[in-house]
Amino acid sequence: PWALHNSSIVFRFLLAVPVIVLLTRFQLGSGSFGHLIEGAGEWSARLLIAALCVTPLRMIFRGQHWPLWLFRRRRDLGVAAFLYALLHLAAYALKRGNPGLILADFGSPGIVLGWTAFACMLVPFALSNEAALRRLGTRWKPIQRLVYIAAGAVLAHWIWLKANHLSAFIHFIPLLLLEAYRVWYSSPVKGGIRAGGSRPS
Repeated sequence: PWALHNSSIVFRFLLAVPVIVLLTRFQLGSGSFGHLIEGAGEWSARLLIAALCVTPLRMIFRGQHWPLWLFRRRRDLGVAAFLYALLHLAAYALKRGNPGLILADFGSPGIVLGWTAFACMLVPFALSNEAALRRLGTRWKPIQRLVYIAAGAVLAHWIWLKANHLSAFIHFIPLLLLEAYRVWYSSPVKGGIRAGGSRPS
């Protein structure tokens, strides 16, 4: 039914399914701290990528309903990406178990990149509520763009800390291609071609 298909509650439940699986496996002992850290980190990256892909997809598939459906849920995707990043960080901190060990890890550029990504996601998350958005007005846009820095830091964090880089590139190449299209679409060269057309925001 359309009401179910269009339900925010159902969509948010689907976003929560991976964390339910990860925590259930961890609780039952079939998943270690390492599995929890890796799984939460990968889901955070996937959802961040999904959120950033929405606007380029609207540009490509103008006039179709499903990109607009995704656009209306972009905030949910971003919030979920941050919450999975928070779980990733919490599991990492619990595994290390000692603030001194966590501070010592800052000697690794890969860890610094991870903290950078988290900080760049934290600010938009904290300010994405309706009251803050009304107060910020157009000042929200530069804050929102922090998520692009976060995505770059996530990719670098993933590559730095994982021996197999293929998985990171498989995840991020679609976003890189869509963002390249978005830059081209917004360029003066494309401007003459799309004269009279509309541009998604």
